Amino acid sequence: MKKIVFFSTYYDPYLSGLTIYPKYLFEHLKKNSKIIVLTFPHRKNLKKIEKKGNITIIRLNYWFRLSKGFIAPLSLLDFYRYSKGANIVFLNQPNFEGLGLAFLAFLMKKKIISIIHCQVFLPRSFFNIIINFFLNLYLYCQLFLSTIILPTTEDYAFSLPWGKIFRYKIKAILPPIKKSIISQVLFKKLKKEREKYLIGYVGRIASEKGIEYLVHSINHLDIKKNVKLVFAGPFGKDVAGENNYYNKIIEMLKKYKVNYLFFGNLTSKQLAAFYKSIDVLVLPSINQTEAFGMVQAEAMVAGTPVVASNLPGVRMPIKMTGMGKIVEPKDVNGIANAIEEVLKNKNSYSNLRLTKNAKNIFDLKKIYKFYENLVNEKN
Repeated sequence: MKKIVFFSTYYDPYLSGLTIYPKYLFEHLKKNSKIIVLTFPHRKNLKKIEKKGNITIIRLNYWFRLSKGFIAPLSLLDFYRYSKGANIVFLNQPNFEGLGLAFLAFLMKKKIISIIHCQVFLPRSFFNIIINFFLNLYLYCQLFLSTIILPTTEDYAFSLPWGKIFRYKIKAILPPIKKSIISQVLFKKLKKEREKYLIGYVGRIASEKGIEYLVHSINHLDIKKNVKLVFAGPFGKDVAGENNYYNKIIEMLKKYKVNYLFFGNLTSKQLAAFYKSIDVLVLPSINQTEAFGMVQAEAMVAGTPVVASNLPGVRMPIKMTGMGKIVEPKDVNGIANAIEEVLKNKNSYSNLRLTKNAKNIFDLKKIYKFYENLVNEKN
């Protein structure tokens, strides 16, 4: 049985593609592996050690938080303690706290696998420029020490310098997409809530997501009075460093008199009902902090079309499936026109043939098989 150590700044129950991806992955790999997850407590009430079968989650001590990161020099001792007996070390990128683990694993000649979700591009300010510089420096150092680098698409990886520098280490693999049974309770509630159209957004309410441009676009729709904008995912104080942004979005929704509803975090069954109920999902991300958008693939396998930004990686689910429209980032009119086009011609962007193709593209068995082979192959 393989012994795996996985480091991620955040982990379950924090909700993000950064945490959902590895959670799905390790719930599968635990069948034939013992997995230790090293992370930090993003909330005070989380257990220090939590066991879930062959997965042990260990939440490390830290001195203080800086931006969305954790300052924890003593974590080096834990990194050494848990990695010395491991066969493989997984690093969840981006992070800056895991550099010590990467260096120790490199010295101990471990196989180091970096799952890279994105490169971070923070809003410009003097403080953020400094944070971004060190975060990217630590990212490049960890990628240099890694044996294998796993981005979600080559489109994203090769659009950035690290993808070109470490091209020889890169193996692109789509994220694991699960299809869940529908919660009939939420499905019926959404039926009651709907106007003529439900336009959905799934994800954290965070500045890189470009939600203000989605709100603006709803205000530009001729059918605005017949639209309700529904949100699924964490918001406000549940998203590290993004409470002010959430307040800004609320003010905009009220200013433009947009019908809206926030559902917050949903279970997998509730999320399946959400996807099935909405007419179109919109992912209006504005920079390359967004690298794919798992929610697009989840919507597509549920038969729901998507409008997404023309960003490397983000545009790929629509390009691969044909289930939606790609628009330029921050283009309010473009988003509005794309939403109207999809709503008017929904059968062109969502039908049995397209949905079946999407399920084949995002086949969970293929992705799990890739990781099984990766874990079992020799260094």
